[in-house]
Amino acid sequence: MSSSSEYLQWQGYTKAGNECFNNGNIKSAKSHYHVALSLSNNLLSAHPTDKAAVCAMLVAHHNLATLLAQQTQCGSAYSLLKQAQQRLEQQLNNANDYSDQSALLWGLSKNHREIMIFIKTYSFSPVALATQSLN
Repeated sequence: MSSSSEYLQWQGYTKAGNECFNNGNIKSAKSHYHVALSLSNNLLSAHPTDKAAVCAMLVAHHNLATLLAQQTQCGSAYSLLKQAQQRLEQQLNNANDYSDQSALLWGLSKNHREIMIFIKTYSFSPVALATQSLN
C-alpha cells in the first residue's frame, strides 16, 4: 500500500502543509491539511487494516487539530481528534470482515493517548464542550 499514488499524494500535501505551518502561512497550511485529511480517509477506506493507512489518517487529523488548537479553536480541534477515534472504532466494528485488527487497535491506542495529551496541554475540558453544546 505504501507505494500507492494516493499515499504519495497524501505525503505531498502533508509535507506542504507542515512547511506552510512552520512558515506561519496558516491559511495555506489549513488548505493542505484538509486535502491530506480527505486523502487519508480514502486510504483508510481502501486499506482498513494497513498500518500506513491508519497512520496517515491519524497524522492528518492530528496536524489539522494542532493548527486549530494553536488558533484557539480548541473545541474544533478536540472534535477532530474524536472524529479520528470514531472512525477507527467504526472500522474495528466492521473488523469481522478483516483477519488482522492490529493496525486498528494500534491506531485507537495512539489516538487515545493524543487526546489525553491534548486535554492536558490545552487544559481542555470535554465536559465544558458538551455543556456548551447543550446550551
